[in-house]
Amino acid sequence: MGTDREAQNSKKNNTGNTIADKGAWLDKAAVILSTVLVIAGVIMLFVANGRTPFMMDDEWYSTNLVTGESLKGPGDIIASQIWHYRNWGGRSITHGLLQLSLMSGEMCADIINVIATLLLVFEMYILTGIVAGKDKSPDRISLYGLLFGTLILCCPNFRMSMLWQAGCANYVYSSVWILLFYICYLRALDEDRKDLPFTWLFIIPLGLITGWSTENMGPAACAIAFFITVICIREKKAIGRKRFWMTAGCISSFAGSVICIIAPGNFIRKDDSVGDLSLTFTARMLQMLKGAGSYLFPALLVFAVSYILYRTYFKEKLGREMIVTLMGALLSYGAMVLSPHYPDRAAFGTCILIEVCAAALISRLSARRVLPGSAPLACMLLISSMMVMYTVIAL
Repeated sequence: MGTDREAQNSKKNNTGNTIADKGAWLDKAAVILSTVLVIAGVIMLFVANGRTPFMMDDEWYSTNLVTGESLKGPGDIIASQIWHYRNWGGRSITHGLLQLSLMSGEMCADIINVIATLLLVFEMYILTGIVAGKDKSPDRISLYGLLFGTLILCCPNFRMSMLWQAGCANYVYSSVWILLFYICYLRALDEDRKDLPFTWLFIIPLGLITGWSTENMGPAACAIAFFITVICIREKKAIGRKRFWMTAGCISSFAGSVICIIAPGNFIRKDDSVGDLSLTFTARMLQMLKGAGSYLFPALLVFAVSYILYRTYFKEKLGREMIVTLMGALLSYGAMVLSPHYPDRAAFGTCILIEVCAAALISRLSARRVLPGSAPLACMLLISSMMVMYTVIAL
């Protein structure tokens, strides 16, 4: 009898080991597939950029806005942005970089766009780790692939936000430094995390260009920075140098937001939006709801599914970092109520913050082995995003 039982237990253990081995093999295969798909996705992104020529506003920004002649050097860009600030709009930083990329030529601009996109996804990966907390997914390449796929698949207008040169400069480029600003402040909420090296030195110019970026993401980031600073001071986490840089970052980002919004060109340009400015409060709210239902819907859907899965298995709270990040998304969305109109591209940054929170929930589920790793989901999203890019290339 004892021998039979030992044989049965041995058989069960062997069966369990076989299943575990198969599961581990499948996880490794999915990670390898994620890596291949990320590489293929980057190649397709470069091709999609190459198939999108300079067009529309690019042609105007390719010239000295004062003289109308082709850009020849940094002096032309500075002169153009002074004129632009006075006569057209306050996004001097992003449009200055736009003119610099246009001056470099289409091939160089395509390379810059791809690098900026990959850097943005890397920052989303870092931010996801902060928001997820201790339950960060161990599958790094899969999590990166998950974010890469989600960024493209949930983009409100992929062609005009990420491929069109003016759109890429305004939204992808600016999101790179805005997310870095978020990373600095969200890290401060956890006293076990050290500040990024030289944060006290670069936070002032970083805060300035963060506020001086877009009219919704800049002020929203400033508000979140102020909120986090107040929390850290009250909890006595911001002491000495840390308190200095957190306060300085708030002030510089507020200054940047003011500089961007009060540009004389913004008020001159309002004459082109008389119809939108005459909208009633009800019509404006309907416009905002349309934006949420159309532009934000894919990102909100991914977050909703992730949240439902998370709450199905765990009853614990989301965490302060995630709530603050969602507040940033809500503020950047709500800020558009003050705009004459709500274009789809303006939802780009809002979607990024929502996607980070969704990825953080998936990362927690993966780390606790509720989901079989994030690799399978990353593969599905990468394939879907590649289909989107293929459509753009084919067109």
